[in-house]
Amino acid sequence: MSQNIPLFSMLSCFLLLWCFTAAQNFGRAQLVYEWKWIDFDWPSAEDERNARSNGSFVPERNLFSGIKEYKGTIYISIPRRKWTAGQPVSLARVVTIDGLAKLRPYPNWTAQQQGDCAALQFVQSMEIDPNTGFMYVIDTGRVGLSLNLCPAKLVVYDLKIDTQIDLYEFPTHVVSNTSNFLNDIVLDYVNGQVRYAYITDTNDASIVVYDFHSRSSWKLKDPTMGMESNGTVITISGIQYNFPIALNGIAMSPDFKYVYYCSLGGYNLYQIPTETLRNPGTSNSNGIRLLGKKVSQTDGMIHGSKFLYYGAVGLNAVYFWNATKDMAEMNVGIGVVTLNTQTELIRNDSKLQWPSTFAFDDQGWLWIACNRLQVFWNADNPPDDGEAYMRIWKVYVNETGYLYQAHKIEQGKSDGSTLTSSTTDVDCFVFLSVMFLCCLKGYY
Repeated sequence: MSQNIPLFSMLSCFLLLWCFTAAQNFGRAQLVYEWKWIDFDWPSAEDERNARSNGSFVPERNLFSGIKEYKGTIYISIPRRKWTAGQPVSLARVVTIDGLAKLRPYPNWTAQQQGDCAALQFVQSMEIDPNTGFMYVIDTGRVGLSLNLCPAKLVVYDLKIDTQIDLYEFPTHVVSNTSNFLNDIVLDYVNGQVRYAYITDTNDASIVVYDFHSRSSWKLKDPTMGMESNGTVITISGIQYNFPIALNGIAMSPDFKYVYYCSLGGYNLYQIPTETLRNPGTSNSNGIRLLGKKVSQTDGMIHGSKFLYYGAVGLNAVYFWNATKDMAEMNVGIGVVTLNTQTELIRNDSKLQWPSTFAFDDQGWLWIACNRLQVFWNADNPPDDGEAYMRIWKVYVNETGYLYQAHKIEQGKSDGSTLTSSTTDVDCFVFLSVMFLCCLKGYY
């Protein structure tokens, strides 16, 4: 056996230690924020008092939903979906003031003005491109799903300068201004830049497509986007709740070849090629296929560079699908594989009720917004039961989101048989363990 440890052996051992640490940290969860009722960063104490007294701010009517992260800042949406007053802000970022986490309207108070069609009316979700710092915000244009104030629109902000840089109003034949519920959004990269946005319209059970180049939009409808007859009742902690809600969650594959979607009122997970969505003349059902049934109904979901993550609402949990493992075991590609390996990432029956939406940062963390929607939505006045309604978690998953460095992806190079960055921490651990043993035996 060699008496001197070669440099390669030292590097192998270092990599082994790093890989082991990453594998050990996977799934480590941290509760970052929690609120019973949220409060805002008001311009002055007098402004807050006036808002409370005139009814434009009713704390118990404000429940956040969407979450995204950019350069250490958390952005969240507060949908105006149940009441027509009492919610002064629909898009905000989390700030800490005197040790308390509050919400600061984004980009400012003016942009939140109800009834001003140049401002935000009802934001359910948004997406942030980490490569450009642009945030893409969907606005139903309606309040309380009954006040039809403005056309539905897509607004783009540059987070680097906190400025609106684009706005597109959807024509009413694509998105109704009297019945739409624009719910979630993903972005599609083509030739190194964002070309399309895909948006779920829950009330219409359709996917809305917007082409940034042609500044045109269309929608795709299919029976798979509706509710399932046996899926609308969700049992949470022993109590049954009825949610007859169609198409909801949507996620983009990291190679930008497939979109995944599901209805809240159902268990099925579907896949559709982006080529189908990109072409308004394509048959609606072209390429749509059922992947399988999820362990529970799902609100939001998100694709990382490796796994597809989704909420398991009835289990107070978040799961992920390891498609790479299933492809290897079935010896098929991503366009043929079915949903088999569903793994629990985090579960907490009291503090993770209704995992709503997700976000990735660039440090390997998955952020989760949960909000006890089942209690909030089914009560005329949400009860003050001493429990927080809204919580934000982060879980270490050692990967980034589907958009991370998307501008560097060579379109069309992948044959679809593997996902981007498909090597897992466990694979790394096993490989380097063998190298480590070889080091000890003096083979290197």
